[in-house]
Amino acid sequence: MKSPFRVIGRVLFLLVVVTLLVIGGVLAYFTSWRSDKLAELEEGSEVVKTAWGDVEAVTRGDGPAVLVFHAAPGGYDQALILAQGVDEAGYKVIAPSRPGYLRTPLASGLLPVQQADVMVALLDTLDVGKVTLLGVAEGTPAAIEFALKYPQRVSGLVLVSPVLRRWISWKKEELPPVASGILEGLTGDVGSWIAVEKAGRDPRSLLNAMEAMTSSGTEEQHARIVDGVLANPDQLEWFRGLVGSYAPLTPRETGTRNDILQIRNLPDYPYEKIAAPTLLLYGALDPRLPADLVASVTKRIPSVEAASLPAEGAVVWLGPDGDTVRERILAFLKKTAQP
Repeated sequence: MKSPFRVIGRVLFLLVVVTLLVIGGVLAYFTSWRSDKLAELEEGSEVVKTAWGDVEAVTRGDGPAVLVFHAAPGGYDQALILAQGVDEAGYKVIAPSRPGYLRTPLASGLLPVQQADVMVALLDTLDVGKVTLLGVAEGTPAAIEFALKYPQRVSGLVLVSPVLRRWISWKKEELPPVASGILEGLTGDVGSWIAVEKAGRDPRSLLNAMEAMTSSGTEEQHARIVDGVLANPDQLEWFRGLVGSYAPLTPRETGTRNDILQIRNLPDYPYEKIAAPTLLLYGALDPRLPADLVASVTKRIPSVEAASLPAEGAVVWLGPDGDTVRERILAFLKKTAQP
């Protein structure tokens, strides 16, 4: 008769072997995914050499130009997600990776005003004159700097969920969820890979988490948003694309950290000097955009159209009015965009 200790030992040994095989398989799958994703990102863009430095970018469509300033973390791939459908409506979408993201080195533009400079250099290299600026979240300071410094190059300014005041400390609750995770070392390539997998297999749980972090609404309001997104194939596809634009996270980390630093020192911009017609879109439940702050800024912009989406948080594309975001942007472009 075999000793029970020997049986237990063999069982434990088999469990260890199986566990190691599973871990090895998962790591191999992750490594393959990361390699494929990086190759796909590199193949989908080009690095343009400008007078101010290298800029990774891609252009889509023909017509009046729209220059996109993506959020954090992001890159040219996120810029395309944020401007989805604009090229199909008869416009040229210019989607760069801002400095510090993907293949655009941070040296090309540390400060928001320097990012504006390098984007003008990009336009010069691409032989593009006037543009409409589309700035989203952490990308809005650079878009505002562009509008202030180069008014002759701007047909219109679109600000979506803009950053309108500085983050005065490093407190987690004052930072974007993904940015705070990077700062604390809680995410990374593995974390972004898990998020992509969850967006594909279990989007409800990820949507719940995003709503909780980006909206000041109640649990009931969050549940309605999540149910609505899951029932809307276009919004669900857009959400998955957005999550995909966070991954892999490592080549986006430098830019995100820089954005956090720059917004911590954000100046009070002279909004009165913005010459271009401006569209400001924001969610009424965005915890970082209280109504009094938005009102105080919009009063200072000479030609502004501000629209609050009543049920949405910071990610205004997701919710009952989310489908109108693109429509509002296209209507604004129709009125203001110039060749």
